[in-house]
Amino acid sequence: MKEYNICVIPAYPLENVQLLKDRILIPYACYRQFGRSMTIVTQKIEEYPYLTCLAGAQLYALPCTDELPHMEAAVQYVTDHHQEIDLLFLFGARLEYAELAAQYKALRPDGIIYLKLDINSGWANALPLDHKPYADFLDACDIISCEARRLQHLISRKWRRTIEYVPNGLYYPLYPSIAQTTYADKENLILTVGRLGSVQKNSHVLLYAYALSYLHFSEPWDLVMIGSVTPEFQEIYDAFCQEFPPIAPHVRLTGPITDKALLHSYYRRAKIFALTSQMEGGSPNVYAEAAGFGCTVLTTDIDSAQDMTDGERLGKIAQNPDDIQGYAQTLSALCADQAYLERNFTAMRDYIRHHFDYDHIAKRLGLMFEAIAAEKGSI
Repeated sequence: MKEYNICVIPAYPLENVQLLKDRILIPYACYRQFGRSMTIVTQKIEEYPYLTCLAGAQLYALPCTDELPHMEAAVQYVTDHHQEIDLLFLFGARLEYAELAAQYKALRPDGIIYLKLDINSGWANALPLDHKPYADFLDACDIISCEARRLQHLISRKWRRTIEYVPNGLYYPLYPSIAQTTYADKENLILTVGRLGSVQKNSHVLLYAYALSYLHFSEPWDLVMIGSVTPEFQEIYDAFCQEFPPIAPHVRLTGPITDKALLHSYYRRAKIFALTSQMEGGSPNVYAEAAGFGCTVLTTDIDSAQDMTDGERLGKIAQNPDDIQGYAQTLSALCADQAYLERNFTAMRDYIRHHFDYDHIAKRLGLMFEAIAAEKGSI
């Protein structure tokens, strides 16, 4: 297989936490299998300790100024380094990429552009497909993928082009404790991870659905909510604790956890992973993490819900993200069915390993890149 010099350019400055998410891990899995080099190109806005987890990957800090913002500097980088870029990864269906993609294709017509959409159905319906610069940008991309089957069908029909299904998954070398996890490690623990209080995460629904479910528990269950907390949600949580003093000790906000071993210990202990999102950009990275540790997933009907639960074989879908009582009923039923949770532990882990392993996904992408390179005559 051909070896590629891989370049990843985000549409906006990269944060450290994003180094271990799909936008970097998919190209990194490709690099480990068939890459000669991998360069992450971004304006440096903070330190990047997670880079140590990505052996061999290099980070190039763009020389940005007030006169030379991130994307303009990125276009200049492509102009200067196009010969060193065989495979260009772009993330997000963003018009900001239009000039960069055009410049790369003009200088490297034999090069390959892969666009990972990170999109939901609402966003897909709002994109300016009739705007020529945007249409030209999409035409410049050799492979376009989205993160949910539902989206793949929608966008393929709407855009009248081939859209690949590439879910957000797991890069297993970063999760050594998955292999050691057994169902005996599990506790009566409900877990969620995300930006608590953000509009899309709908965190208050989980908090109050847990309170309703608490009345029906035949044995104790705890709720742990991991992630940054908006001031508005902190107020909701404080009021909740005053309103339900017997329940409050069983609910914990940890704040953000950057220690991966500590974060993984929560996944390892949790039996249920709960999502109450109004929407997601494709599929949430935290889903694959939780499922890899054998958590049963309860999710609202986001675009990837059917993929996440394998058509509700491996989890449950709450149809209305604002229906606290309905979510509580499903949560209560899950907590009461310990036999299902135990069976699901192995079935979910097998499902993730077969369909969401980034190494498997990278092999499939590698075959696509080989076919495109052959068409271009570059191999």
